[in-house]
Amino acid sequence: MSVTTVFGGVSNVLVSDGTTSLLVDGFFSRPSFPRLVLGRLRPDVTRIEDALARFDVDHLDAVLVSHSHADHALDAPVVADRTGAELGGSASTRMIATGYGLDRVPFRDLHDRESFAVGAFTVTPLHALHSDGDAVPGEITEPVTLPARMRDFRTGGCSSFLFEHPDGSVLVHPTANFIPGAFAGLHADTVYLGAGAAGAKPTAWIEQYWQETVGALRPSVVRPVHWDAFWRPLTRPLTPLPKKLDRLDVTMRAFTRLADADGVDLRLPALWQRETVSARSVS
Repeated sequence: MSVTTVFGGVSNVLVSDGTTSLLVDGFFSRPSFPRLVLGRLRPDVTRIEDALARFDVDHLDAVLVSHSHADHALDAPVVADRTGAELGGSASTRMIATGYGLDRVPFRDLHDRESFAVGAFTVTPLHALHSDGDAVPGEITEPVTLPARMRDFRTGGCSSFLFEHPDGSVLVHPTANFIPGAFAGLHADTVYLGAGAAGAKPTAWIEQYWQETVGALRPSVVRPVHWDAFWRPLTRPLTPLPKKLDRLDVTMRAFTRLADADGVDLRLPALWQRETVSARSVS
């Protein structure tokens, strides 16, 4: 059976082998920018259902939350509840589900390098660092009740996810930062690489970021994620974050040069496009 991936905006990535389907984050409501900054937030069930239909899967087995900011975790408990999936995340993610009244959703506490099996996949959470300028740091220590403000969705734990399967491996690294040596000894055939805010960094930092992620994992395919303006609905074309927040053009120029040198297939992922993961042996 083939392992496939589908990109759903921000850092939403579906990984499936046709029998088991795993979703990272699952943020589809995408409230408007004024509402994000000044208003109160709640999951938009219509937008969630529309997005789930575009993934074209019968069910989800797990929804895995990389960290508990609103643009990653706002919808996750609802997505898990509506698809019968297990919800995985930090203690902060659990507080979101509890505040929503969704304690009925099975929950898995995720810890660094504590692997678990889901179908034919072995899933390994890997401790990660949020990109610089975390606007809402800290832990969520009380249930998040709706409607909530963006500041109620604090970071909590931050993770990347390695999905290993006999037919191919995928790593989803949602946020543009790195821990030196964290991916040493690991491999992924396809890497979804956080790009947001990287364009504000010096070229030397971008090069080190690439080496600590792509250089360590030795994939054949890299797809940047978390580069789009996440307050625009998914019914409209994706556009990069505004230049006052990020410079995707700067990031992609550096990534393209590095990818060419490493022989890596690099491009921005197309929304809802299913891609097959090709496993390769790595010496």
